[in-house]
Amino acid sequence: MTALLLTFAWAVPLSEREAEKVLDGGRDRGLLTHLDGDLGDDWAAAENFLASYTTPPRRRVLRKRTGGSRLSIRVGAAALPCELVVTWHPSYHAMTLILATTVTGQEADRPAAEFDLAIAVLQSLQGREAVNGNDGLHGSYGEKTFPSLLKAVTHVFEDLTKGCELSEGLSRKGWCVEVRSHDGHPPAQRVAADPRPFYGMATGDEGWRFVPREVAREALGPSWGTRSFVAAYTMAAGIVCLNSKDSDYVEQQGELMRGPFGADDPYFGIDSEVGGLDHGMLFILERVLIRMALADQWLRNAQREMQALAAKKLGVMKKPPNRTRLLRGSLDDILEMLHSALPPEVDSLERRLVTSMGVERIIAQLDRQAEAIDEETRYSYENTVSARVTRLTVVTVVLTVVTIVLGVLQVLVSL
Repeated sequence: MTALLLTFAWAVPLSEREAEKVLDGGRDRGLLTHLDGDLGDDWAAAENFLASYTTPPRRRVLRKRTGGSRLSIRVGAAALPCELVVTWHPSYHAMTLILATTVTGQEADRPAAEFDLAIAVLQSLQGREAVNGNDGLHGSYGEKTFPSLLKAVTHVFEDLTKGCELSEGLSRKGWCVEVRSHDGHPPAQRVAADPRPFYGMATGDEGWRFVPREVAREALGPSWGTRSFVAAYTMAAGIVCLNSKDSDYVEQQGELMRGPFGADDPYFGIDSEVGGLDHGMLFILERVLIRMALADQWLRNAQREMQALAAKKLGVMKKPPNRTRLLRGSLDDILEMLHSALPPEVDSLERRLVTSMGVERIIAQLDRQAEAIDEETRYSYENTVSARVTRLTVVTVVLTVVTIVLGVLQVLVSL
């Protein structure tokens, strides 16, 4: 049996005060509950084994008061299972939203129907709207139906952040598609046979059947995997993974753990409905998106700072801007806080994703902006110091003249 699991993630910078409003407000209004049950157990097993946090994330799930998800994906009269996990990352001052679904092709007589549906879901999550009403692909939130899944998730986001007055939105996004089987076969063989559908899911390209196989294979690039049954491909939008972990592996790992440690580690038996949770790929996607969202925020703040410096130079502003948070040191802080705490073999996948999603280009842009701000700051500082020295010189000259005049007057009076 093969399952196609899709997770779509967004990252948004969020202060601690704003996070309290989101999490506490969501709880009080019956929108969010703690991540528990099988979903919570799988998530905890993966994080406990793979990740290390100074302060652990606070994860919640979107739920009705009576149970069940408030968000749903409809394809005509059929529905896809859907969960939305909301997480506050105190170490990074950011929030992630992760939508997880299992895609099943509705047209059994059409080859690769599940791939086509997964790509349609990806496009809907990026804003493509259905124009055929309830017959098409749409999202539902509460009692409302929306022409795209993005609009449904955006309404969730607006409800959760009500009163926070955020200037940030759901702009930094990415996805992980996992093709899960349980046969233990090397998945690279499947990709070698026909790389096109995997390329289609990696890029959201509905025309994957018409892409030359060599083009699709070259675009996917080399696979990553530290097990013979795992192959992951990083692209500009995220990760496509093939995972064929079987029962033999689970039993073997259990034996190895029971010997020295006396008990199985639940991580090895994970067969979660959340794509990318096994092997830590979803955590990597979260971290890279957070890095990009923080970089976006830094750049916008830097641009405002540059405008403020330009206005001050023209004499429009009387009060000097507060620029200490925006200098090169604060950019270094953003990069340092996201240094990897993942196992080395997983960290190598993160480095690949950083490259494929263009984080280095963003950082280079921030470097140039930081240098420009520093230069403007130095220029402004030098001008300020120069003006003060000039004023001090004038005052000194005036005092000297006054002193001389008083001295002359004193001499004349004494005569």
